[in-house]
Amino acid sequence: MGLISWNWLLPVALSLPHLLYMFIWLKPSIWKKQFRRPVDAFATTALVLKVVQGAAFLGWYGHARSPAAFLDWGQLHAGNVLLALILVGAGQALNIGIFNAIGHVGVYYGTVLGHKVPWVHGFPFNVVSHPQYVGSVLTVWSVPALLWQQRPGGLVPVSLFWTALYALTAVQEAYF
Repeated sequence: MGLISWNWLLPVALSLPHLLYMFIWLKPSIWKKQFRRPVDAFATTALVLKVVQGAAFLGWYGHARSPAAFLDWGQLHAGNVLLALILVGAGQALNIGIFNAIGHVGVYYGTVLGHKVPWVHGFPFNVVSHPQYVGSVLTVWSVPALLWQQRPGGLVPVSLFWTALYALTAVQEAYF
């Protein structure tokens, strides 16, 4: 695929999990009717779509990058590596924290899929209001932080688009 194909394929792939989240959040009864274990089906489908996201991002990056190395280790700066590690560490701490706080059922919309999920006021909810999405966004931004000197054109807009998807999902969960 040429660069033009990746320019439409990547946003579609990045959007797929968020479309799934929206569908299940807004139409949980339809999802529940399709699966004997709807939370597990959601978790599995979300994982598959995350793999699709990752593959699409790597494909896009491979085509958007200069024909040199896929990743030029010589251009990585210690400050960028440190910043990327901080972003990933903070992001994943929030993601692990939410799994520890509300569990698998809570993370995968158990509340709208018919399960009781405890309301948690402690970590990570006492740090940010949407810890899973903030954690994911911090992880997304670790990539441009790491690759700043060798970033292909479009990496920042891709990261902004990905961030917007998480923001829209957070708004959807808060207001709909």
